[in-house]
Amino acid sequence: MQKRKIYRKIAVLWRMQETRKALQPVPGSGRGCGEQTWEKRRMRRKISRFFAGILAAALVISSGSGAVSARGTDRAVMWSAREAEDPEKDILEDNGDAGGSGPESNAPAGSRTGDDVQGSVGSGSDASDGSGAGDDVQGSDGSGSDASDGSEAGDDVQGSDGSGSDASDGSGAGDDVQGSDGSGSDASDGSEAGDDTLDGNSAPEAPQADPVGDGTPSERAGGQDQMEGAVEVLLTAGIPAGEPQVFQVELSGAASGSEEAVLEPATEDALDPPQASVRFPGLAPGSYEVRVSGSGYVTYTQKIQVDGLEYRVQLYAGDAGVKTAGSAHPGLLAKGDLNGDGKLDSGDTDLLVNAIDAGEYRPEYDLYGDSRVDLLDLNYLTRIMGQSREATLERFIPLDAAEITVAVGGIHEGSVDQLSGKEGGLTLSDAGSGMELDFDFSRYREAPVMEEILIGAPENKERAIAEGIVVIEKADGGSVVASVTERAAMSFVAAQESFTITPERDGSIRISLGGQIAVKRVTFKITKTANAGNLAEISSVKFVNDMESRIPEPEMDIPKNMAVRTSSRAFTVSWDRQNNVTAYEVRIVSEGRTDYRRTTATELNIQQFLGDKLTNGMVYEVSVQSLNGEWKSGFCASAEAVPKPNGRPDAPDGVKVTGGYRSLDVRWKKMEDTDSYTLYYREDGAASWEKIEGISGTYCQVTGLKDNTRYQVYLTGVNEIGEGPASLTASDKTISGLIPAKLPEYRLINTSNGEGKLSAHIVSAAISGASMVDSPLDQKEGSALGAFDNSYTSYIDRQDWDYGGAYPGRGKGVTVELDAVYEIGMITLAQPMDLGEFAYANIQYEDESGKWQTAKNVTISVKRSGDRKYYLIKLKDPVRTSRLQIGVGHRYGYYKVAISEIRLHTYDSLERDILDLYADDLYITLKDSVNQAVIDALQERLDTKDPVCGEYHPERDALQKELDAAKALLATEGLGQVIQVNPGITAQKDSGLSLGGLMGRQPLGVTAAAEENIVVYVGNPGMKSGDAAKLQLVFTQHYAESGGLLDKVSLKIGRNEITVPKLSSTDVEKGGALYVQYTGNNPEDQYAVRISGGTSFPVLNLYRVPEGERAEKISSYTAALRAYVEKLSAMHMEEHQSGGHAQVEGYAYSENTCILNTTDIVTDYMMLSVPASQVLAGLGADADSSMDGTLKAMDRMLLLFYQHKGLTDSFAEGTAPEIVAKNHLPYQCLNIRYMRMFAGAFMYAAGDHVGIGWGSVPGLMNSVPVQADAEGRYVSGRYFGWGIAHEIGHQINQSAYAHAEVTNNYFSVLAQAKDTNDSVRFRYPEVFKKVTSNTTGYAGNVFTQLGMYWQLHLAYDRGYNYKTYGTWQEIQENLFFARVDRYARDTASAPAPGGTRLELSGGRDQNLMRLASAAAERDLTEFFTRWGMVPDDGTRAYMGQFAKEERAIYYVDDAARVYEKTHSKPEGVTVSSVTAKDNGTGDVTITIASSAPEGSIQGYEVTRTFIEGGKPRTEVAGFTQGSTFTDHAAFAANHTITYKVRAVDKWMNYSAEEAAAPVKVGGSGILDKSGWTVTTNMESRGDVLPPDGTDELPCEPVKESSITKVINNDQTDLYTGTASDADPYILLQLNRQEEVSSVSYVCDAAGTPMSDYKIEVSRDGETYKEVAGGTWTFADGMARVHFTDTNHRICTYDAAFVKLTASGQKGKEISVTELSLFGPSGDSVKLEAQGIGELKTDYVYDSGNPGEKIPAGSIVFTGTYKGNPAYNVVVLYDADGNIVGGTNSEGELTAHQIILAPPLDDEDAVLGNVSEGIWIYWFEPEDNMKNKLPEQVRAELYRVDNALTNEGQRLVSDTPLVEVPGTLPGITIEKTPAEESE
Repeated sequence: MQKRKIYRKIAVLWRMQETRKALQPVPGSGRGCGEQTWEKRRMRRKISRFFAGILAAALVISSGSGAVSARGTDRAVMWSAREAEDPEKDILEDNGDAGGSGPESNAPAGSRTGDDVQGSVGSGSDASDGSGAGDDVQGSDGSGSDASDGSEAGDDVQGSDGSGSDASDGSGAGDDVQGSDGSGSDASDGSEAGDDTLDGNSAPEAPQADPVGDGTPSERAGGQDQMEGAVEVLLTAGIPAGEPQVFQVELSGAASGSEEAVLEPATEDALDPPQASVRFPGLAPGSYEVRVSGSGYVTYTQKIQVDGLEYRVQLYAGDAGVKTAGSAHPGLLAKGDLNGDGKLDSGDTDLLVNAIDAGEYRPEYDLYGDSRVDLLDLNYLTRIMGQSREATLERFIPLDAAEITVAVGGIHEGSVDQLSGKEGGLTLSDAGSGMELDFDFSRYREAPVMEEILIGAPENKERAIAEGIVVIEKADGGSVVASVTERAAMSFVAAQESFTITPERDGSIRISLGGQIAVKRVTFKITKTANAGNLAEISSVKFVNDMESRIPEPEMDIPKNMAVRTSSRAFTVSWDRQNNVTAYEVRIVSEGRTDYRRTTATELNIQQFLGDKLTNGMVYEVSVQSLNGEWKSGFCASAEAVPKPNGRPDAPDGVKVTGGYRSLDVRWKKMEDTDSYTLYYREDGAASWEKIEGISGTYCQVTGLKDNTRYQVYLTGVNEIGEGPASLTASDKTISGLIPAKLPEYRLINTSNGEGKLSAHIVSAAISGASMVDSPLDQKEGSALGAFDNSYTSYIDRQDWDYGGAYPGRGKGVTVELDAVYEIGMITLAQPMDLGEFAYANIQYEDESGKWQTAKNVTISVKRSGDRKYYLIKLKDPVRTSRLQIGVGHRYGYYKVAISEIRLHTYDSLERDILDLYADDLYITLKDSVNQAVIDALQERLDTKDPVCGEYHPERDALQKELDAAKALLATEGLGQVIQVNPGITAQKDSGLSLGGLMGRQPLGVTAAAEENIVVYVGNPGMKSGDAAKLQLVFTQHYAESGGLLDKVSLKIGRNEITVPKLSSTDVEKGGALYVQYTGNNPEDQYAVRISGGTSFPVLNLYRVPEGERAEKISSYTAALRAYVEKLSAMHMEEHQSGGHAQVEGYAYSENTCILNTTDIVTDYMMLSVPASQVLAGLGADADSSMDGTLKAMDRMLLLFYQHKGLTDSFAEGTAPEIVAKNHLPYQCLNIRYMRMFAGAFMYAAGDHVGIGWGSVPGLMNSVPVQADAEGRYVSGRYFGWGIAHEIGHQINQSAYAHAEVTNNYFSVLAQAKDTNDSVRFRYPEVFKKVTSNTTGYAGNVFTQLGMYWQLHLAYDRGYNYKTYGTWQEIQENLFFARVDRYARDTASAPAPGGTRLELSGGRDQNLMRLASAAAERDLTEFFTRWGMVPDDGTRAYMGQFAKEERAIYYVDDAARVYEKTHSKPEGVTVSSVTAKDNGTGDVTITIASSAPEGSIQGYEVTRTFIEGGKPRTEVAGFTQGSTFTDHAAFAANHTITYKVRAVDKWMNYSAEEAAAPVKVGGSGILDKSGWTVTTNMESRGDVLPPDGTDELPCEPVKESSITKVINNDQTDLYTGTASDADPYILLQLNRQEEVSSVSYVCDAAGTPMSDYKIEVSRDGETYKEVAGGTWTFADGMARVHFTDTNHRICTYDAAFVKLTASGQKGKEISVTELSLFGPSGDSVKLEAQGIGELKTDYVYDSGNPGEKIPAGSIVFTGTYKGNPAYNVVVLYDADGNIVGGTNSEGELTAHQIILAPPLDDEDAVLGNVSEGIWIYWFEPEDNMKNKLPEQVRAELYRVDNALTNEGQRLVSDTPLVEVPGTLPGITIEKTPAEESE
């Protein structure tokens, strides 16, 4: 049967609906989410109106003693309808400034009919005697519209403004007879199959009905043309696709055509799936066929009968929520025809299965478009087979059928041809007379019939239509003029006929014509736009022919009034509570990534995004959608959340200053929470600071400074809160361009001829790739004589950091020609200004045979003469040449090469002769030929000046040290310590460990100042001098910032002259300890190192030292340390005040910053680089013992950590080398260093070190090794604090699954936990709350999240926490995370019992789930799901090959494991009883009793079981370790829940389940109080005054009010207070916007309640509106008041603040026990046993249509409901989940059902989308159900989003099982007096 038209206005009172349909679950299309949707089959709804004077039925139940009326009981449902006094009352009114609004319900007087009988301001519309099953009789302004005797099957008879329209005797199957403005129109005798017959204003003869009822043109329009049809195919992508999908769309039949359609891949920010369409216009009437084909798709075909309309075929490509027959739905282009046979069958699945098994990827097999071929594709293919594929045809009037003109105004953009909606639309302009758009259809013989007009939403919302007029010229000559008026958030209702004009949420406008009308012309007259401008935009216009099956959709329960409140690194999102939903999903999008959170609350605090902390200043897009089971409402409009700091920014870190020419280059680290920076600078010693504000980046150049002057600099950060603290002060000198560098003239070749003149002996100088600046000598390009002119104003400029030094080559450098051949041994050069430092040098020369050679053993070093630098290039082996090329390069790329002056020096053998005194590369042994005479001769040469220039050798000081060393050796005094480099400490040996944070630095026991020249001697027996050594010298900055710790330089065998680099510009001593680092991998290497220069300090090196040697080394070290610390201050005065090192001179001694105050302590696994004085302070009196203990504690703690990572040096005999290579203990060490803390840090881990502050160092010296028993249970001792282990954890985290601030804390717990619950950092109640929350995502607290990892340890590690094992094999057997980390290092070693190998390709969470299941050899899906993690396909496949973990290990804690290890497992642990009680506030209390032995129960898991669609759905409610549990179940209001409890014993095994009796959760609409705050002006004796202020809380104490008692849900906690200066008030701040309709006030009998009151609400806390007032009336200590508007009508308000004032009660004592707020309570259903029986007499439920009745003898089930009957469905189920009565062969219900709805009892109430009434579910006598009834039945109430297609269907309420009487009582449903009077 064709669906009936349904006419709906807010004023309509729905009376009943009939359903003949079963609820069927069908698979969902969501990836991996197991979604189900519900569909209805062949549903037929009938919805009636009550008109004035008709009252609903009163239910009467008959028993053996006679009829008993239920009218006087609480089951009676008595209704009355009231007359509509004013047609305008049909318009929705806005009631309540604070958001309270609701449509008022009015039913027009005198109307009454059968199904869909509609009347507006009519009196007496009747369906006369004899009408058979007359459906949808409508009257509008009709005073006597009748369907006369004998009319049969007459559907949709309508009258509009007709005073007597009749369907006369004998009309057969007359459908949709309509009267419009007619006073006596009739459908004459004998008319047949009359569908949509119209009566005109002058009552013309009714036209012949359309035999097929399809609404094609049926009236004359006055023209002669025949309207042409069209076919459109609209394709929508149903699954993702990485590449464009190409389809061929073909049309065949009376005309043919073919066109290509392409679905492009979706963009990341797309809100809708990609679409493409093909349209075939100009089609003559006839039969056609559409054919759509695409590669890999089953070809789609559909036949279409075209007859002057446009027909649209909507197809989803790949997947769609395709509905079954009987409801409008899109078609499906099924993907998966892999073998190309045109169908989907086992042949296709076989091919796909083979590809999955083989691991083969083929693009055409990637059915789901995710670039993988896996089980998801197979799931899709098997699911899609057999789905319905043919689309429901949509019918429109072709837009090109109209002659479209812009009658008034002009066209600003677009054209009328673009109104189809595919080309951008049309923008009209107003020239002063308005805008008018005309659509003319008058040229057609048959006027097009339309039922609705859709005006598409404008892209620019400011150009939307706000006001105007719509003129409809009908084919019968009449016309309708409807006004569009601007009313905020309201529907626009036309003033004439039954037209409605409704703005949709997307900005479009829907014009409903109230039925199908033949139209000649449509005119839009636009008088106002949204911004009152002169432009109006219309994106599209559609004329809808057939809307019979459409009922306007209600609200989709999309969350409203979403609000975002931001704080520092967090934000809170809140929204209005929605009815008929069970949860919400929050979507967060940032930088192309998306995170989701689920909650049952209406507020959520977000502190993490995808597991990482939020970033202040980052934009996060937030939106929310409602959930109910698998139903989703769709997301609301998004809002931006930008967390902002709650304080001023921290001081900038890493400030570095480099002097430039009259300028400073300042750089610093980018800081969080900082919008800009302010730079302060001053000349050293000046009183005031200059500043530069508003710096956005991390670099600033300060210019306009003095020459050669030291400046100090500091920075501050600035944000909107203010300016933060100052950074450390840094300083440097500016460079002068006026001071020339003083180059040596010792043995100078190119002596000066005067400034600006070419030096002696220079013939030419040439450059390439560079230029000469300001040189009069160089007029030709490529000449560089200016570099030899003794002038610093001319210079070579190379715009690159290197000029042949680092990357040499011919032509790269300065080529100079001399006038003769000279033996050159040294070159000096200078820059025009000291910018950067040259670190590379290359010398090439032409030998005496004319060949170019490269000089060997060339070194470059920086020297200082006065305030200028110069560079000394030395050639160990002199070269004889007259032509040479000089190349240099900078160490870093910041600076360009510039050379102002070059000098060449002849060779002097003095340095070689002095160094030749030594017999070895370490320069510690003299040759046999050395005697005092040789040394004296060399001393004399060293003391002799150059006779030409009068200068000593430029390296005189360094050579004097070498000569003094030779003198000491000759006197047998010996030299400084030689360090033997340990070749076993190397990164190469640890490469298989996947372990970060290690370092290979070996201490040299020397600290050196920045820019100090030192000599490093390197020896190796197998190598010769000058060979490259596999060693690096590592420089460090003492007390460095985290990013400025170290630098490195490679070493060579022999003597290495090195200048210590300056690593910091902070205004403290610069320099630090030196280290050597071995870069090779040869255990036989024998490198030794000696340092000449710097200052030695004590070092304790216990690396791999046997136990018997430790004590002596420790004792020697502590003695040396004590002596060293005692002389630190004196050493500083001696070496740093007069040592000639500029970077440490001028600083007063500070033990915190002096580079001398340092020491290194090395153990097997750790190096401590910390201040010497703090080490000594921490050791205490017994230094040796403390040192031994603390170092053993460190190594034992690290050994414990490493065992849990599966690392050891002990392997069973025969262990494979490849296993050893990946599982040995590290050869390198971790490094804890004394560092400068950055803002907010107490300790930190970065790169290859852990940084600690000054105050943390002594604590490193007093740890005691932990002693444990044989099982690893703690006995005594103490490892280091949480922080040290925390930072070490960062360093050794396994990167495959590392979760910052979580997994590293595993090691902190391991170091401290003593197998008790109170010795771990997290709290187990929070853990249990998380694993029972049914939420996805991480726990909100990092410590709670840590519990997940610790539980895995507890569940699978058999020893206690401190247990260690002898061999690697034992470790693998006993330690869970040892196996996890082993498999992370070597995935091939992981178990794969089902053949699926371990792959770590899924990211952190997926990797962890796979690794954990491998380590446990159990499927841990349940465990990780409880923790909110969602395995992907790869993870499910890997975990699924293991047996499932049956234990409830997500409830394990430390105490349980101890109990389990120390007790025998009891038998028969059971739950003996469970009771559940609804508390009426949304809370349910569960009480549990158990017979288990004392102490053996870990706790009780409580689950909720809902029945949906007759099938149970169970979810975890919580876990309790007590005998009661309170379930906060307000989200499940009006649902029936069966609570079940299982005991969990200490072994984590479940007991049998015990269930409580079902309980229905109260649906009172009470609001959740979590998150509320409450304030008052009253003072109470219960207010608390904290103790006096402390150092931590120095502020004046603030009194804490006890007013919080009024919202703590405790009915026994009484608050009493007094306000002395004003009327008392209580302000409830909800901290989110809620729908509020009433308040309840509880006052204990012992208190003094308020009398008079005033209640106000506010959205913003500033503007309040009074919503209630009067005197409280109490019943049993409780009063409740409903909110009203100014007309005293009951209203619901949007409010974030509710204020209760006790009027006129200033100074009086006021008591309150509890305050509660209520909003809409949602849909509800009840089923009563007394309402089940056998109907004694017929009940005609439609007074105007006697055929619509429930016949006597029917089996009747009745109950009450609250909801919207247009969108509710009731279904009855038996105890087994079967639909009562079942379904027929076509899936239709055998039962009948109606829902009856009244107007509200209170005529002043404002009707929303909720009403209350009764429902009746029955079986007629011929159904023979009397002896087939089940023993028990229950009702389920569903709500849908679309009343005909039943989209969005979800369960909103249900009932417990009700007993069916064994002997059915007789039931009479009586007419009310009002009905009798009719």
